Amino acid sequence: MAIGLGLLRHRGRLMVAESCTGGLASHWITAIAGSSRWFDGGVISYANIVKHGLLGVQSETLQRPGAVSLQTATEMAKGVRSQHRRMLSDPVKHIPEGLFAFSITGVAGPQGGQPAKPVGTVCFAWAGPQGIRAEQRFFSGDRAEIQRQAAAWAMAGLFGELCRARAPGA
Repeated sequence: MAIGLGLLRHRGRLMVAESCTGGLASHWITAIAGSSRWFDGGVISYANIVKHGLLGVQSETLQRPGAVSLQTATEMAKGVRSQHRRMLSDPVKHIPEGLFAFSITGVAGPQGGQPAKPVGTVCFAWAGPQGIRAEQRFFSGDRAEIQRQAAAWAMAGLFGELCRARAPGA
């Protein structure tokens, strides 16, 4: 609920790009009554073809440093925010002052881990009017626990971004 109040305070809208969480963060958001006032949707970019085709993640980025990287998370957040802006650029619609986005990409397991990117490695990016921030975290547990921790971390990060951002007219 605090995220919704923060977005309303910023006259903002939210879009998300999720990979390893498979839409869990979006599910949690849409479980909040009234979230349609500030949440426009998300892209589940589980496959690299979706990261590239819908979100504009560069093929080179997906090859190296790879799908689970700060660079990919950054390009995912920028891409979903850019798509959001494009959708809202219809002359009939008003583009909100605060377009926010976040992305999640990682290795939820139980397979897929590598020495450099073990199971539990998750990269995040948050994009908003004041720029973009990315970070990598390591979570433990089974697949569902890693997904829950990652979705919760992304939401907490968004709340932090909203707290740091200046509200219109402030």
